[in-house]
Amino acid sequence: MRKISLLLSLMLFVSVSFISCKEENFAPARLLVANAALTAPVAPSQFPTPGPTIDVRWDGSLVHSSIIYGAASVTTGSPLTSVSSPQVVAANYSDVKSGAFGLNLALSGQVGAVTIYNRTTSFLPGRSYTAMSFDFTPFYKTLIMEDDLSAPPAGKIKVRFVHAVPANIFALVPGTKKDTIDVTAFGGLSSNPLNNTSVFSDRTFADGYSNTRLHQFALLDSGSYRFNVRVARTPGTSAATGSLGLFPASGNPIRLPEGKIYTIFARLQFPALTPSITIITHN
Repeated sequence: MRKISLLLSLMLFVSVSFISCKEENFAPARLLVANAALTAPVAPSQFPTPGPTIDVRWDGSLVHSSIIYGAASVTTGSPLTSVSSPQVVAANYSDVKSGAFGLNLALSGQVGAVTIYNRTTSFLPGRSYTAMSFDFTPFYKTLIMEDDLSAPPAGKIKVRFVHAVPANIFALVPGTKKDTIDVTAFGGLSSNPLNNTSVFSDRTFADGYSNTRLHQFALLDSGSYRFNVRVARTPGTSAATGSLGLFPASGNPIRLPEGKIYTIFARLQFPALTPSITIITHN
């Protein structure tokens, strides 16, 4: 009887383990998509225009639609139809099958639409990912980052940065090393505020494409902020000293509550063709 009982217990353990492994193996992944791709200048103009609105398919199935330049995916409500400077996007993930499947980003709403990105990509079960399109047509690239959505410590937020403004755009901006920028911050804790303090230093266009360490989130105090994009290693408090833009330039600063997770990406604001930022809220 003792042997039978042990045998039944072993069989039950194996069955539960098999079911658990099976459920883990087939757990979905989660995908968020941002659009920072530009349309290349068309002669005689030397200036780019906003990239196309994109649809996103995973293994042939539509998972996000109508993502405009400067925005990110939403799964509830209507997609954004315009972006301001700066723009805060409460982005959403879609559940997608885990495993290796085709990730396709293409122009929205067209049969046989022009493809921006179409490659077999692997997503692990239970993991969350952000895919961001960038660069000029027809040389679009897609940066894929795994998102660590674990909660930040009490009183903190998690923030990372993507530089998505091509280097030659800065040719019209006075200063040196125009394609290398710092992102600084004003604000945070009222008891110890940041004052043009660098939070992301010496960043270059698409540097996260080849350096996955830049996909990691940094910790900041929660609070209200203005972000300054400046030519790297300059004082950057005004245009004359290297500042490329303060966001927001006026009005109330941006409130970033405790426990939230953000991706900030540098982009262009049209029609002014000036640097701006989009802040993606992940949670």
